[in-house]
Amino acid sequence: MKANEKTIDFIIIAVFIFVSVLCIFISFLPTEMQEALKARTDTWNLATFFTSTFVHANFNHLLGNLTSFISFGVFIYIINRISNRRKQLLISLLLIIALLPFIYNISFALIANFVIKRSLVSCGLSTVVAGLIGLTVPSLCIFVRDLFQSERSTLYFLTSLMFLTGSAIAFPYISSGLYNLVVFIATCSVGLALLSKVGKEVLNSAKRNLHMKKIATIAFTVVLVYFTFLMSLFPSDIIISQGNAVNIFAHYVGIFYGIISGIYTLNVFQNNH
Repeated sequence: MKANEKTIDFIIIAVFIFVSVLCIFISFLPTEMQEALKARTDTWNLATFFTSTFVHANFNHLLGNLTSFISFGVFIYIINRISNRRKQLLISLLLIIALLPFIYNISFALIANFVIKRSLVSCGLSTVVAGLIGLTVPSLCIFVRDLFQSERSTLYFLTSLMFLTGSAIAFPYISSGLYNLVVFIATCSVGLALLSKVGKEVLNSAKRNLHMKKIATIAFTVVLVYFTFLMSLFPSDIIISQGNAVNIFAHYVGIFYGIISGIYTLNVFQNNH
Protein backbone atom coordinates (compact mmCIF):
# COMPACT_ATOMS: atom_id res chain seq x y z
CA MET A 1 0.00 0.00 0.00
CA LYS A 2 1.32 3.44 -0.96
CA ALA A 3 1.95 6.07 1.70
CA ASN A 4 -0.69 8.33 0.10
CA GLU A 5 -3.31 5.57 0.35
CA LYS A 6 -2.46 5.01 4.00
CA THR A 7 -2.87 8.73 4.67
CA ILE A 8 -6.29 8.81 3.00
CA ASP A 9 -7.36 5.70 4.94
CA PHE A 10 -6.28 7.40 8.16
CA ILE A 11 -8.21 10.60 7.32
CA ILE A 12 -11.39 8.68 6.46
CA ILE A 13 -11.26 6.74 9.74
CA ALA A 14 -10.45 9.97 11.62
CA VAL A 15 -13.52 11.69 10.12
CA PHE A 16 -15.82 8.89 11.32
CA ILE A 17 -14.28 8.97 14.79
CA PHE A 18 -14.40 12.78 15.01
CA VAL A 19 -18.08 13.00 14.02
CA SER A 20 -19.01 10.23 16.48
CA VAL A 21 -17.07 11.82 19.34
CA LEU A 22 -18.55 15.23 18.55
CA CYS A 23 -22.10 13.86 18.72
CA ILE A 24 -21.37 12.14 22.03
CA PHE A 25 -19.72 15.27 23.46
CA ILE A 26 -22.70 17.46 22.52
CA SER A 27 -25.08 14.97 24.15
CA PHE A 28 -23.42 15.74 27.50
CA LEU A 29 -23.88 19.49 27.16
CA PRO A 30 -26.61 21.22 29.22
CA THR A 31 -30.07 21.00 27.68
CA GLU A 32 -30.15 24.75 27.08
CA MET A 33 -26.99 24.58 24.98
CA GLN A 34 -28.27 21.62 22.99
CA GLU A 35 -31.52 23.45 22.25
CA ALA A 36 -29.53 26.46 21.05
CA LEU A 37 -27.70 24.24 18.54
CA LYS A 38 -30.88 22.82 16.98
CA ALA A 39 -32.22 24.19 13.70
CA ARG A 40 -35.56 26.01 13.75
CA THR A 41 -37.50 26.71 10.61
CA ASP A 42 -38.70 30.11 11.84
CA THR A 43 -35.09 31.27 12.32
CA TRP A 44 -32.86 31.28 9.28
CA ASN A 45 -29.64 30.63 11.13
CA LEU A 46 -27.01 28.99 8.90
CA ALA A 47 -24.90 28.11 11.93
CA THR A 48 -27.64 25.98 13.49
CA PHE A 49 -28.44 24.50 10.08
CA PHE A 50 -25.02 22.86 10.43
CA THR A 51 -24.69 22.29 14.19
CA SER A 52 -28.13 20.66 14.44
CA THR A 53 -26.70 17.65 12.58
CA PHE A 54 -24.70 16.68 15.66
CA VAL A 55 -27.48 17.22 18.23
CA HIS A 56 -29.90 14.45 19.14
CA ALA A 57 -33.26 14.32 20.89
CA ASN A 58 -32.24 11.64 23.38
CA PHE A 59 -29.86 8.74 23.98
CA ASN A 60 -31.78 6.29 21.79
CA HIS A 61 -31.77 8.77 18.93
CA LEU A 62 -28.01 9.24 19.34
CA LEU A 63 -27.30 5.50 19.64
CA GLY A 64 -29.35 4.61 16.58
CA ASN A 65 -27.74 7.26 14.39
CA LEU A 66 -24.18 6.54 15.49
CA THR A 67 -24.63 2.79 15.06
CA SER A 68 -25.92 3.30 11.52
CA PHE A 69 -23.28 5.95 10.75
CA ILE A 70 -20.36 3.75 11.80
CA SER A 71 -21.66 0.42 10.47
CA PHE A 72 -22.70 1.75 7.07
CA GLY A 73 -19.62 3.97 6.92
CA VAL A 74 -17.41 0.89 7.28
CA PHE A 75 -19.55 -0.89 4.67
CA ILE A 76 -19.13 1.93 2.11
CA TYR A 77 -15.44 2.31 2.97
CA ILE A 78 -14.72 -1.37 2.26
CA ILE A 79 -16.50 -1.29 -1.11
CA ASN A 80 -14.66 1.82 -2.28
CA ARG A 81 -11.34 0.57 -0.90
CA ILE A 82 -11.66 -2.56 -3.02
CA SER A 83 -12.54 -0.38 -6.03
CA ASN A 84 -9.54 1.88 -5.32
CA ARG A 85 -11.76 4.92 -4.77
CA ARG A 86 -10.32 6.08 -1.44
CA LYS A 87 -9.73 9.69 -2.48
CA GLN A 88 -13.13 9.98 -4.15
CA LEU A 89 -14.82 8.49 -1.09
CA LEU A 90 -13.09 10.99 1.20
CA ILE A 91 -14.33 13.89 -0.96
CA SER A 92 -17.84 12.41 -1.00
CA LEU A 93 -17.82 11.93 2.77
CA LEU A 94 -16.63 15.47 3.50
CA LEU A 95 -19.26 16.95 1.17
CA ILE A 96 -22.01 14.90 2.83
CA ILE A 97 -21.00 16.15 6.27
CA ALA A 98 -20.28 19.77 5.29
CA LEU A 99 -22.83 20.47 2.54
CA LEU A 100 -25.80 18.14 2.98
CA PRO A 101 -26.99 19.64 6.32
CA PHE A 102 -27.42 23.03 4.62
CA ILE A 103 -29.25 21.54 1.61
CA TYR A 104 -31.61 19.63 3.87
CA ASN A 105 -32.30 22.36 6.45
CA ILE A 106 -32.87 25.08 3.86
CA SER A 107 -35.27 22.80 1.97
CA PHE A 108 -36.99 21.79 5.19
CA ALA A 109 -37.35 25.42 6.27
CA LEU A 110 -38.92 26.36 2.93
CA ILE A 111 -41.46 23.53 3.19
CA ALA A 112 -42.23 24.31 6.84
CA ASN A 113 -42.75 28.03 6.17
CA PHE A 114 -44.58 27.95 2.83
CA VAL A 115 -46.30 24.54 2.69
CA ILE A 116 -46.88 23.29 6.25
CA LYS A 117 -46.91 26.87 7.60
CA ARG A 118 -45.73 26.05 11.09
CA SER A 119 -42.49 26.26 13.03
CA LEU A 120 -40.55 23.00 13.32
CA VAL A 121 -37.31 21.91 15.01
CA SER A 122 -34.74 19.70 13.31
CA CYS A 123 -31.75 17.78 14.68
CA GLY A 124 -29.86 14.54 14.24
CA LEU A 125 -27.28 12.78 12.10
CA SER A 126 -29.85 10.83 10.07
CA THR A 127 -29.45 13.07 7.00
CA VAL A 128 -25.76 12.22 6.87
CA VAL A 129 -26.51 8.52 7.47
CA ALA A 130 -29.03 8.55 4.61
CA GLY A 131 -26.42 10.24 2.41
CA LEU A 132 -23.99 7.40 3.14
CA ILE A 133 -26.67 4.84 2.30
CA GLY A 134 -27.32 6.66 -0.97
CA LEU A 135 -23.61 6.38 -1.85
CA THR A 136 -24.12 2.62 -2.07
CA VAL A 137 -25.66 2.93 -5.54
CA PRO A 138 -22.74 4.67 -7.31
CA SER A 139 -20.23 2.69 -5.22
CA LEU A 140 -21.80 -0.59 -6.33
CA CYS A 141 -21.82 0.50 -9.99
CA ILE A 142 -18.07 1.04 -9.81
CA PHE A 143 -17.53 -2.24 -8.00
CA VAL A 144 -19.36 -4.34 -10.64
CA ARG A 145 -18.01 -2.49 -13.69
CA ASP A 146 -15.88 -5.49 -14.72
CA LEU A 147 -19.03 -7.57 -15.08
CA PHE A 148 -20.31 -5.31 -17.85
CA GLN A 149 -19.12 -5.07 -21.43
CA SER A 150 -19.86 -1.38 -21.90
CA GLU A 151 -20.52 1.90 -20.09
CA ARG A 152 -24.09 1.67 -21.35
CA SER A 153 -24.64 -1.45 -19.25
CA THR A 154 -23.28 0.41 -16.22
CA LEU A 155 -25.73 3.21 -16.96
CA TYR A 156 -28.63 0.75 -17.19
CA PHE A 157 -27.62 -0.80 -13.86
CA LEU A 158 -27.27 2.60 -12.17
CA THR A 159 -30.64 3.79 -13.48
CA SER A 160 -32.36 0.55 -12.47
CA LEU A 161 -31.13 0.94 -8.88
CA MET A 162 -32.36 4.54 -8.81
CA PHE A 163 -35.85 3.52 -9.94
CA LEU A 164 -35.92 0.56 -7.55
CA THR A 165 -34.90 2.94 -4.76
CA GLY A 166 -37.95 5.03 -5.59
CA SER A 167 -40.17 1.95 -5.55
CA ALA A 168 -38.77 0.83 -2.18
CA ILE A 169 -39.53 4.25 -0.73
CA ALA A 170 -43.06 4.28 -2.20
CA PHE A 171 -43.90 0.71 -1.14
CA PRO A 172 -44.89 1.42 2.51
CA TYR A 173 -47.42 4.00 1.29
CA ILE A 174 -49.25 2.00 -1.41
CA SER A 175 -52.28 1.47 0.81
CA SER A 176 -52.71 5.19 1.48
CA GLY A 177 -53.77 6.28 -2.00
CA LEU A 178 -53.86 5.59 -5.73
CA TYR A 179 -51.01 8.02 -6.43
CA ASN A 180 -48.56 6.11 -4.23
CA LEU A 181 -49.61 2.81 -5.77
CA VAL A 182 -49.05 4.15 -9.29
CA VAL A 183 -45.63 5.53 -8.32
CA PHE A 184 -44.63 2.17 -6.84
CA ILE A 185 -45.78 0.16 -9.87
CA ALA A 186 -44.19 2.57 -12.36
CA THR A 187 -40.81 2.84 -10.65
CA CYS A 188 -40.65 -0.87 -9.86
CA SER A 189 -41.54 -1.84 -13.44
CA VAL A 190 -38.97 0.46 -15.02
CA GLY A 191 -36.32 -0.57 -12.50
CA LEU A 192 -36.85 -4.30 -13.07
CA ALA A 193 -36.98 -3.82 -16.85
CA LEU A 194 -33.62 -2.03 -16.86
CA LEU A 195 -32.15 -4.57 -14.45
CA SER A 196 -33.22 -7.42 -16.72
CA LYS A 197 -31.26 -5.84 -19.58
CA VAL A 198 -28.00 -6.33 -17.68
CA GLY A 199 -28.97 -9.46 -15.76
CA LYS A 200 -27.86 -11.89 -18.47
CA GLU A 201 -24.62 -9.99 -18.90
CA VAL A 202 -23.87 -10.35 -15.19
CA LEU A 203 -24.67 -14.08 -15.21
CA ASN A 204 -22.49 -14.69 -18.26
CA SER A 205 -19.60 -12.81 -16.70
CA ALA A 206 -20.01 -14.72 -13.44
CA LYS A 207 -19.70 -18.02 -15.33
CA ARG A 208 -16.40 -16.99 -16.90
CA ASN A 209 -14.16 -17.37 -13.87
CA LEU A 210 -14.14 -17.54 -10.08
CA HIS A 211 -13.17 -13.87 -9.66
CA MET A 212 -16.18 -12.64 -11.63
CA LYS A 213 -18.44 -15.01 -9.71
CA LYS A 214 -17.10 -13.57 -6.44
CA ILE A 215 -17.80 -10.01 -7.62
CA ALA A 216 -21.35 -10.94 -8.63
CA THR A 217 -21.98 -12.67 -5.27
CA ILE A 218 -20.69 -9.68 -3.29
CA ALA A 219 -22.74 -7.31 -5.45
CA PHE A 220 -25.91 -9.33 -4.78
CA THR A 221 -25.19 -9.20 -1.04
CA VAL A 222 -24.60 -5.44 -1.18
CA VAL A 223 -27.92 -4.93 -2.96
CA LEU A 224 -29.72 -6.88 -0.22
CA VAL A 225 -28.01 -4.87 2.52
CA TYR A 226 -28.77 -1.60 0.74
CA PHE A 227 -32.49 -2.25 0.37
CA THR A 228 -32.70 -3.60 3.92
CA PHE A 229 -31.24 -0.35 5.27
CA LEU A 230 -33.38 1.64 2.87
CA MET A 231 -36.62 0.05 4.02
CA SER A 232 -35.63 0.72 7.65
CA LEU A 233 -35.67 4.48 6.93
CA PHE A 234 -39.35 4.47 5.98
CA PRO A 235 -42.31 4.94 6.50
CA SER A 236 -42.99 8.28 8.13
CA ASP A 237 -44.62 6.99 11.29
CA ILE A 238 -41.36 5.92 12.94
CA ILE A 239 -41.44 7.11 16.54
CA ILE A 240 -38.49 7.23 18.93
CA SER A 241 -38.83 7.39 22.70
CA GLN A 242 -40.53 10.38 24.35
CA GLY A 243 -42.85 10.67 21.36
CA ASN A 244 -40.37 12.32 18.98
CA ALA A 245 -41.23 11.63 15.34
CA VAL A 246 -38.43 10.90 12.90
CA ASN A 247 -38.21 13.46 10.11
CA ILE A 248 -38.50 11.28 7.01
CA PHE A 249 -37.88 14.28 4.75
CA ALA A 250 -34.27 14.18 5.99
CA HIS A 251 -34.04 10.60 4.76
CA TYR A 252 -35.41 11.50 1.33
CA VAL A 253 -32.92 14.32 0.87
CA GLY A 254 -30.00 12.26 2.17
CA ILE A 255 -30.68 9.20 0.01
CA PHE A 256 -31.02 11.06 -3.28
CA TYR A 257 -28.17 13.46 -2.51
CA GLY A 258 -25.92 10.46 -1.84
CA ILE A 259 -26.91 8.81 -5.12
CA ILE A 260 -26.72 11.88 -7.35
CA SER A 261 -23.61 13.47 -5.86
CA GLY A 262 -21.83 10.12 -5.69
CA ILE A 263 -22.19 9.65 -9.45
CA TYR A 264 -19.88 12.64 -9.86
CA THR A 265 -17.67 12.58 -6.76
CA LEU A 266 -16.95 8.84 -7.04
CA ASN A 267 -16.51 9.20 -10.82
CA VAL A 268 -18.81 6.36 -11.81
CA PHE A 269 -18.23 7.11 -15.49
CA GLN A 270 -14.95 8.14 -17.06
CA ASN A 271 -14.36 11.88 -17.31
CA ASN A 272 -14.72 11.84 -21.09
CA HIS A 273 -18.26 10.43 -20.66
